[in-house]
Amino acid sequence: MKKIKRNALQCRKCGDVIESKFTRDFKYCSCRSIAVDGGLEYGRMTGDPEDIIELYEFEEEKED
Repeated sequence: MKKIKRNALQCRKCGDVIESKFTRDFKYCSCRSIAVDGGLEYGRMTGDPEDIIELYEFEEEKED
């Protein structure tokens, strides 16, 4: 199973990179075209998919 290591997006309109670092850490870019939420628990993006560059990073979760 994959675990979120970085939950971030870049806006194609204003160029901002926004990152959600913890649960319910909802962030908009400066032009408010896109937003990211969820921290390392879940990835949620808001906005037109054409305006979003996904910068998510994942790592494999070790099984016991």
